[in-house]
Amino acid sequence: EFHRVTNEPAPVEIHDMEEMELITALRDHLKDKSYMVVFDDVWKIDFWGDVEHALLDNKKCSRIIVTTRHMNVAKYCKSSSSVHVHELETLPPNEARKLFCRKVLGPSSGGCCPSELKELSQDILAKCGGLPLAIVAVGGLLSSKNRVVSEWKKLFDRLGSILGSDPHLKDCNRVLSEGYYALPHHLKSCLLSFGLFQESCKVNCARLIRLWIAEGFVQYSKRPTSEQVAEEYLNELIDRSLVQVSKRDISGRARICQVHDLMHQIIIRKTEELGFSRVMNGEDLSRSSKTRRITVQRSIDDGALESIKESKVRSVFLFNVDKLPDSFMNASIANFKLIKVLDLEDAPVDYLPEGVGNLFNLHYLSLRNTKVKIIPTSIGNLLSLETLNMKNTLVRELPVEIRNLKKLRYLMVYQYHYTSGSSITEEAAVAKVRGGFGSLTNLQKLSIIEADSQVLKELMKLRQLRMLSIRPQNGNGKDLCALITNLENLETLTVEMTSKEEMLDLQSLSSPPQYLQRLHLTGNMKKLPDWIFKLKNLIRLGLDLSGLTEEPIRVLQTLPNLLELRFTGAYNYELFHFEAGWFPKLQKLLLWEFKAVKSVIIEKGAMPDIRELWIGPCPLLMEIPIGIEHLKNLKLLVFAGMVKQVYYMTKDENWGKVTENIPDVLVTFMEAGQLFHYRKDILSSLSPEYVEQIC
Repeated sequence: EFHRVTNEPAPVEIHDMEEMELITALRDHLKDKSYMVVFDDVWKIDFWGDVEHALLDNKKCSRIIVTTRHMNVAKYCKSSSSVHVHELETLPPNEARKLFCRKVLGPSSGGCCPSELKELSQDILAKCGGLPLAIVAVGGLLSSKNRVVSEWKKLFDRLGSILGSDPHLKDCNRVLSEGYYALPHHLKSCLLSFGLFQESCKVNCARLIRLWIAEGFVQYSKRPTSEQVAEEYLNELIDRSLVQVSKRDISGRARICQVHDLMHQIIIRKTEELGFSRVMNGEDLSRSSKTRRITVQRSIDDGALESIKESKVRSVFLFNVDKLPDSFMNASIANFKLIKVLDLEDAPVDYLPEGVGNLFNLHYLSLRNTKVKIIPTSIGNLLSLETLNMKNTLVRELPVEIRNLKKLRYLMVYQYHYTSGSSITEEAAVAKVRGGFGSLTNLQKLSIIEADSQVLKELMKLRQLRMLSIRPQNGNGKDLCALITNLENLETLTVEMTSKEEMLDLQSLSSPPQYLQRLHLTGNMKKLPDWIFKLKNLIRLGLDLSGLTEEPIRVLQTLPNLLELRFTGAYNYELFHFEAGWFPKLQKLLLWEFKAVKSVIIEKGAMPDIRELWIGPCPLLMEIPIGIEHLKNLKLLVFAGMVKQVYYMTKDENWGKVTENIPDVLVTFMEAGQLFHYRKDILSSLSPEYVEQIC
C-alpha cells in the first residue's frame, strides 16, 4: 500500500514473504521517511499489537491515526504505547444546524433554513442526535426533495421505515447495523431491550440492569454479583458506542443512558423481526401472539387485553398510559401465567389485586410512582420475585408474607415529600416491616424501613446487603452499631432519625464496613464518630446533624477520596475557611442552612478539583466568597434562597472579575411553592424594590 501511494514499484517477492520479513521490509522502507498512516474503523481489540512493531518511530514527525467505535481498542493502544485518545462528541446544536443546512441547501445557505422549515428542521436534527453521519445522510436525502413543509414532514414521519431501504441512508444504516451484528450473543438481547422503551427515552441504568437480570440475559453470579456482571455488560455497550450516557454520577458510573434515535429504529425493526418485543399503541394485540414482550403506549382497552390473554407474553411495560380498564388489574394480569416482568412505573394504578399472587413466574414487579397503598398478602406466593420496587408509592407497611420471597434482591419502599421554605428540602415517608424479615438473605438493596430493636436483629442476617437505608428508633445505638459492623459488604448506608433533634448514637461502632463508599446521617450528634475518618473508600458523605460541639470540616478534609460533601447546618459557623491542601479530590460541595455564616474564605490550593459549589440559605453572608477565583475548575455556583444577599454582592466592583470564569452562577428562590432561579447576568439588572418583594 505504501508503494502504491508513492507510485513506486513493489518488490516482486513481497507476496512470498513471511510476517517478520514483511515487518523488516516495511521498517526499512519507512526509516528515512516522514509518514502518516490512518487505520479507519478498527474493530479488533488487539489490532495495535499486530502493527505497532511494523511502524517505527524514526523521529521524523510521523503520525499514526486509528479511528474506532470501540473504546477497548483505544484502551489497548494506550496500554502499550504513548498515545493520545480523543473521544469525539456529538455536534453541538449550532454546528449540527450549520452542517444540516449546508447539506440540504448548499454551501451558499450560510447555515440557515427557510423560516417555514425551521421548526421541522429542528425536529429532524433532534432525531439525528448530533451524529454527523446521520445529519449528512438525512440532509442528502432532503436535498432531493422540494423545500416545502409537506414534503419534509412526510419524510420525517417515514424516516425509521426507510432507514434500511433508501440509498441516501444506506451508509448510515450499515454503520449502525454493524454495531449490532458484531455483538456477542449475550449483548444482543441487552441492546434489543432498549426497544421496550420509547424513542429518545432516557433510561435509568439501575432499572435496566434489574430488568436484564429478571429476563435471564445475565446469568446468576455470586462473586461478582449478577448486578456487577450486568453493569459490565452495559459498559461494554457504551464502550462500543451503541449506548450513549446521558448522566454519570460523581464517581463516573453511568446513571442514565439511551440509544440514538436512528439506532432505536434499527432495534425496533430487529425486535419485531425476531419476535423479541413489540410496541403497541392501543391497536389489536393479536399480532403479538408470538411476541414475548409488549410495551403498551398511551391507551389499552378490554378487547386488546382479551386478544393476548392466551399469548406467550413474558414481559409487560406501560408508558404514558392515561387510563387503564378495570379488567387490566382485576383479571388480565392474573391470566399472564408465564409473565416474568411487570413494569407499571408511572402508570395510573391505585391498587394491586390479590390475583397478582398467581403470577408464580414473576421476577420483577415495579409499582414506582403509582398510587398503590396496600401490598396484598398473596405477594408471599411470588417465590421467584427478585425485584420489588415501591419507590414513591403510598405503601407504609409490608405484609408479613414478604418473608417468603427468598430470592428477593432489591426492595425499595419509601416516598419523598418536598417541603418548601427558602429552598427545597426532602423528607422521606418510610415503611414498617414485621417479623421474619431476616429470611431474605439474598437482599442486595433495602430502602427505607423503620427499625426497632427486633428489626435490627433481623437485619443482622442479611449479610449480602450492599445498600441499606433505615430509620432506627431512639435508644438503639448499640444494636445499630452491631448491625453495621456485621454488614461487611455494605457500600451505601443511610441512617436517618425521625428528626434532627433525636439522638443518633454511632460512637460504639469500632469496625465500619471497609467497602463503604456512600454515607448519609441525620440526627442529633455531639461529636462525629472517629470511625468516619477511617473510611478510605468514602466518595459521598451527607451530614444533616444538630448538636455538634466540635468543628467538623477541619477533620473531614482528611478523607482521601471524598468527591461529594453535603453538609446541613450542623455547626454554628460564622466563618467557613478552606485552607490550602484541603479536600484534594472533592468535586461537589453543598453547604445548606448555615444561619450564622458571615464570611467564606477559600485559600489558593484548597479544593483544586471542585466543579459545583452550593451555598445557602445564609442570611448573614453579604460578601462575595473570598478567593473563589482560585477554584479554576468550578463550573456551577449556586446560592440557595439568597436573592437579596447576592444582589448586593453583584454591586461589588469585584463581582464581574471573580465570577467571569464560572460558566453558571445561579441564585434560587421560592415563590408560590415553586422553585425559580436567576442567572448572574440577570441579577444585577433587578430593581431593589423587586428584590425586597421576593425575599
